[in-house]
Amino acid sequence: METARTLLGDLLRQARQQSRYRSQEQLARVVGKERTTITHAELGDKVPSSEVLDDILAQCGVTGIAGDAIRGVHRLARREGGDGEPVKVWFVGWVDAEAAAWRITFWNPGAVPGLLQTRDYAYHTFRVYGLGHDQAEAATAARMERQQILERDAPPTVVAIIDEVVLQRQLGTPAVMAEQCKKLLEASERPGVIVQVVRGASAGIGGALALAEGPQGSVLLSGSVLEDTVTADGSQVRAASVIVDAVRGVAATTADSRVILGEIHQRWTA
Repeated sequence: METARTLLGDLLRQARQQSRYRSQEQLARVVGKERTTITHAELGDKVPSSEVLDDILAQCGVTGIAGDAIRGVHRLARREGGDGEPVKVWFVGWVDAEAAAWRITFWNPGAVPGLLQTRDYAYHTFRVYGLGHDQAEAATAARMERQQILERDAPPTVVAIIDEVVLQRQLGTPAVMAEQCKKLLEASERPGVIVQVVRGASAGIGGALALAEGPQGSVLLSGSVLEDTVTADGSQVRAASVIVDAVRGVAATTADSRVILGEIHQRWTA
C-alpha cells in the first residue's frame, strides 16, 4: 500500500532525476547533507524537515503548483505514523486554515491546546491516545512545527480557554506538568495570546472546539472520542461560536487566570 511517505519519496526522486543532479550524492552535496539524507527521503524511510525539503525543491527547480503539491504531500507524510499508518487527510484542512488564520480560539476540556503545548506534554498526550513511541514522536514533531505560526511577523491572535481540571490532571510526570504550566504563563504574557481558565462545569463540557478565522471565513475543528471533524458549514460554525462564547463567559479573567496558573504551577513543583 502506498503511503504519503512513499509518495513523497517517489516525487522527490522524480524531481531530482529531471534536474541537473543525476545522483543522490550530487544533490546531497549542494544542500549540505549526507547522501543518506537524500536516500532515506526518496525511499520514504524518513520524512525530511521542511528546511531540507525547501532546499531540495529549490535546487531541483521545482516551483509553482508542483512545489505546492509536493509540500502538501510532505505535510501528510509528517502526520503519518512511522509504520505507514494511513494519515487523517481531513486534518490537513484544519492545519491549512490554522496557518492562514488571523484569530484562533480553542476550548478543550481534555487537554491543553496543541499550539501552546510543550514537547513533552504533547508526546505524553499522543501516548495516552494510544500511539506507539515512534508514532508519538512523529506526531509531536508535527505539532511543534505547527507552533511556528506564533513566531511569524504577524502571528494570529490566539484565545485559549482551558478547563482547570486539565491543569490538575497529571500527564507524564509532575515535571512535565510544571513545565506546561510555566509555558502557559509565559504565553499569557505575549501580545495577542489570551489564556483563560474555567473552573467548574460549562456549556462546553461535551467536547473540544477550535475556530480558525481567516481570509476564507471561519473553519471549525470539533473533537470527539472517536474522530475529530473539520467543517466550514455556517450553521455548525455559528453553533460552535455560541458554545465558545458561553464557556468564555464563565471563564476567569486573564489576570485571574494567571493567578490560577501560578498556583497550579507551584503545586506541581512542590
